[in-house]
Amino acid sequence: MKHAIHIRHLVLFGLLLATVQVWAAGPEARLDRTRIGEGETVTLIISVPGGSNGTPDLSPVTQDFDVLNQSQSMHMSMINGRSSSSRSWQYVLAPKRTGKLTIPAIRVDSASTGPLSLDVLPAADAAKAGPAAPVFMEVEVEPQQPYVQQKVIYTARLLSRVPLRQAHISDPQATDALVEPLGPETEYTTQRDGQQYRVSERRYAVFPQRSGTLQIDGPVLSAEVPEQNPRGGGPGQTFRGRDPFADFDRLFGRGGLPSLNGAFTQTRPIRLRARQLKIDVLAQPAGSASPWLPAESLTLNETWSENPPVFRVGEPVTRTVAITAQGLSAAQLPDLALDAGSGIKVYPDKPQAQARVDGNTLVAQKVIRAALVPSHSGALTLPAVRVAWWDTGAGEQHVAELPARAIEVLPAAAGAAAQRPPPSTQAVPEARAAATIPDAAGAARSADSAPGYWPWVAALLALAWLATAALWWRARQHVTPAGTRDETVTPETTKTPSRGERRAALARIEQAFRGNDVAAARRALIDWAAVRWPDEPPRRLDLIARRLGGDAEAVCAQVDAQLYADASSAWDGAAAWQVMGPLLAHGLPDAGVAPDTDVLPPLYPQGA
Repeated sequence: MKHAIHIRHLVLFGLLLATVQVWAAGPEARLDRTRIGEGETVTLIISVPGGSNGTPDLSPVTQDFDVLNQSQSMHMSMINGRSSSSRSWQYVLAPKRTGKLTIPAIRVDSASTGPLSLDVLPAADAAKAGPAAPVFMEVEVEPQQPYVQQKVIYTARLLSRVPLRQAHISDPQATDALVEPLGPETEYTTQRDGQQYRVSERRYAVFPQRSGTLQIDGPVLSAEVPEQNPRGGGPGQTFRGRDPFADFDRLFGRGGLPSLNGAFTQTRPIRLRARQLKIDVLAQPAGSASPWLPAESLTLNETWSENPPVFRVGEPVTRTVAITAQGLSAAQLPDLALDAGSGIKVYPDKPQAQARVDGNTLVAQKVIRAALVPSHSGALTLPAVRVAWWDTGAGEQHVAELPARAIEVLPAAAGAAAQRPPPSTQAVPEARAAATIPDAAGAARSADSAPGYWPWVAALLALAWLATAALWWRARQHVTPAGTRDETVTPETTKTPSRGERRAALARIEQAFRGNDVAAARRALIDWAAVRWPDEPPRRLDLIARRLGGDAEAVCAQVDAQLYADASSAWDGAAAWQVMGPLLAHGLPDAGVAPDTDVLPPLYPQGA
């Protein structure tokens, strides 16, 4: 009987031991710290004895924490001939808020861990509770009450007294605002609470796009910092004789910091977010000018292709106006219409805008160029150019102005007029006018000086005409159908120039004009005409101008005149191109254009 009772006790003890082992085999969770400061991270360790293949379910944790990193490991041991194993997971958590947070039970397979508590102190309280933080961020903004679209300087500083590894910091973010970096970051050292910190500072220009409260979210730092030195050296000391800030360069930006290549053995990740700033953005004052230009300063300046400029009918003069503003971006600068009043045509070029950083401000400039071509001589007045802007320092409106300019337009140059053939000579081909007209004129003068010889002259002319007619009749008798290739090329046999050939010809003209090469400009224009009108290409600039219309006649006459002008005479090819370029790019179609007068009608028209 006693033996049966003893066996029964052994069975009960075995069942109890098995129950204890099963209970002990459940998952366990713990935190490496139970109290941290705002912006710091904490490591959650979950351990499961045995060879569990399950994975912890962290979905309940993500409500109050961001999971920055995770890893897992296996551990095996043998004690007194008995082996045991366990698996653990490590999660780096970043709290989303301050206060007393709870990590709820985490399920692994069919079992769960117990809940955990964590105290997250605000940054100010954390500083009072212990020594200064090894890494923290500061942000500030100036001014606190800007006008809408006024430049605001946002400064972000990262301070660290420990080495940072794989560090990256983002830019500040703001809805309803444009954020632009102001140059590269600067680095220096400073003292805070008796501790030396390395500082990386960067400035941004923020342009609010609407009035009211503007919220600017601070930059976020992601990095790894060394764990406390187990020998008591502290995180602020160097490691293996190495400068702890040697890899602090180029923190801001996309690349982050280089690796420290094992300068310390153990690190932990951190993620810091700078505090959020709110500023009150003022609306545009009532009665202020449009476009709205809130700036620290704004000026207008003008230059001319010649100083002083000389205005002559048909000749372009380049006017350049520059708007320079402090505290505005290049996109905010307005486009100016350089009106020249009646009597002058204006051909504007594409404006050029740029911005640069000058100290603590942003300087933007826009350059507007235009070619002015007078259409008649006499006294004219160029209207004033005005730009209204808002002085953000004084809080009042100002006007930048280029005063009106009285000019005297001279008549067209005599050389240019001489280069333009009179209508009577345009009715004769160039070669024929050069060969036939002087002989006829000489014969007329001989007849006037010696009237007795005119019968002989008439007889010679009659013989020449008969000989010409005989030669023509003989040639006509030998013409075959293939002989049509000796006549004027018909459109069916003319090769149509490709679009690439037209563009190349136009590019050569632009290059010659912008290079102030008059001879090359004339050749390029004639070559372009051969591509533009391959059937009957004009071979003189005045004929090209007639086909183009507009102010092309004045420009072509100026080119012709410049070829024979004094070498000291300057030609502003860039200004001429501003007039000629649009005409060439959008040349008039052949329809509606008067035929060139350098081509004689056929002596024997077809069908006659």
